[in-house]
Amino acid sequence: MAYGNIWLLIALILYIVISKIIFDTVYQTSKLVIDEEFHLPLGEKYCEFNFRQWDSKVTTLPGLYILSALLLGPFGLCSIYWLRMVSFICSCVNLLMFYILFSQNTRGDQRKIFSAIMLALLPPLYFFSHLYYTDVASLTSVLFVVTFSEFEYYYLASLAGFISIVFRQTNVIFVMMYGAKYALTESYKVWAQQQNVTLTGKLPATNLKPFLTHFIANPAKILSNLSLPFWLNLSCYAATVISFLIFVACNGSIVVGDKNAHQMTLHTPQVFYFCIFCIVFGWPHFVGEILKFLRFAKAHKLKMFLYLILSGLIVHLNTQVHPYLLADNRHYTFYIWNRFYAKYWFFTYLMTPVYVFAVHVTVKALWNKHDVSFCLTYIPAVTILLVTQKLIQERYFLVPYILLRLKLKYKNSSAFNVALEFATYIIINVTTFEIFFNKVLYWNDRDDPQRIIW
Repeated sequence: MAYGNIWLLIALILYIVISKIIFDTVYQTSKLVIDEEFHLPLGEKYCEFNFRQWDSKVTTLPGLYILSALLLGPFGLCSIYWLRMVSFICSCVNLLMFYILFSQNTRGDQRKIFSAIMLALLPPLYFFSHLYYTDVASLTSVLFVVTFSEFEYYYLASLAGFISIVFRQTNVIFVMMYGAKYALTESYKVWAQQQNVTLTGKLPATNLKPFLTHFIANPAKILSNLSLPFWLNLSCYAATVISFLIFVACNGSIVVGDKNAHQMTLHTPQVFYFCIFCIVFGWPHFVGEILKFLRFAKAHKLKMFLYLILSGLIVHLNTQVHPYLLADNRHYTFYIWNRFYAKYWFFTYLMTPVYVFAVHVTVKALWNKHDVSFCLTYIPAVTILLVTQKLIQERYFLVPYILLRLKLKYKNSSAFNVALEFATYIIINVTTFEIFFNKVLYWNDRDDPQRIIW
């Protein structure tokens, strides 16, 4: 154990030293990056313990600014440099949290450490670790929810969930997800005891159908036998969700500001875009599925035809384009959309086979026959999170992807695959920072040069 801790310390020091060099270069290159225009002034005010200030363009609750006040306020470190340092600190915490969570599924200290560093370097996440955005700190809060839930500290998990909502309101989805996962597994345990079924896992696939059939037919028989600690634990999750619903009712919207531009909608293709994100950034774990998918398609021609037709209908009827996507040439999504989707009307239809493949392998990666509780709660939770967003942004995919990546089955996560993943992330990060440092855009209504980010 001590040997593993030494390796972890060395890895963390290397991560901090190298990232700090990049952090300083980012700071020297630009003191204001896109949405920092809204975040930095508020962060400075909160850091100075002025909690009355607000900006109507900010959509999230002030979790990031409160954290800045707690970390920096007592020392008077309220400059742009130190405010950005909050994200940097959170990225280091995230690395440690990744290590803890990988420890549950990965053998060998060095491999756990390597996997943790790899995930900390996930390109969109790593980039925002150098800026004053909500993404990195929001992820930290969600990782505490996940960790406490996995280690069965449910009171702490619900408290962390409440805090995570203060960073980003949509994090309520993950509170609901882990609350539902807890309720599902505990209900299964009661059913298994009643049926004299041996507990071979949290919720094995072989027992899923009889359990659900029995539960739907007679829920009272199971619910009445759940323990008092279960109801107390579940009530903590419920209290967090109810508090959020009260906030939404009082606020009139899930977002705090800029409500007209961030209204909830139905945008089903977001699921396709997310699954593409998964196979791009996790390609070493999915490339081996191509031939298996082709064999599956050949053996299930009618089913595959129906999938393609359904995907085509979703693309045709429900593709939406947010004005921000078309107007802001400082994001990669702007160029992807305008150079492919908007330029060629048929491109989005040509992508439907890719979408079907991406969804198929993503769901397959989630499925664990020894415990299907994560898959059964993750899919509806992430679907709801994504399809209610009109704007296409990689940032919305970060937490869902990281939760998926942490749960990839051991057999799909060989050391060679992780090494390929790590190399891919290094190449992409070098490229994106090179573009950020050297590519300059000029806007008529802005004095400072603009730069391209995720």
